[in-house]
Amino acid sequence: MLEAILGLVPSIINIIGKAVPDADKRLEIQNEITKLILENQANLMSAMKDVMVADAQSEGWATRNARPMTVYWCLGMMTWVVMAPIFGLQDATIRAITAIPEQLWSLSAYGIGAYILGKSGVDIAKAIAKK
Repeated sequence: MLEAILGLVPSIINIIGKAVPDADKRLEIQNEITKLILENQANLMSAMKDVMVADAQSEGWATRNARPMTVYWCLGMMTWVVMAPIFGLQDATIRAITAIPEQLWSLSAYGIGAYILGKSGVDIAKAIAKK
């Protein structure tokens, strides 16, 4: 996300350069924009940390373990893809992966993404409300 915001900075600086002829004032505005972007990113990271802590402290087993299990599963799958050639299973692994219908990949990605975004959104809202 920060990359997307920072990608806009050159355009913003260009607009400021055209709108503000005074070089010192232009630099002051650019520094303020940079400061605000970094503060916003720090606040977002803090809220994300609060969400992860809240999940880790949750009484529900599934809530406590959903993110770590998803990460472990993804790491396991990536490890298998790298290790498969050692066991002569690269072709079988590729065939198995490509045999999965695109709709199932999409359903899985959307399902996991929606759960994570939804859960994170609720937890971030709670974390912000506490502050």
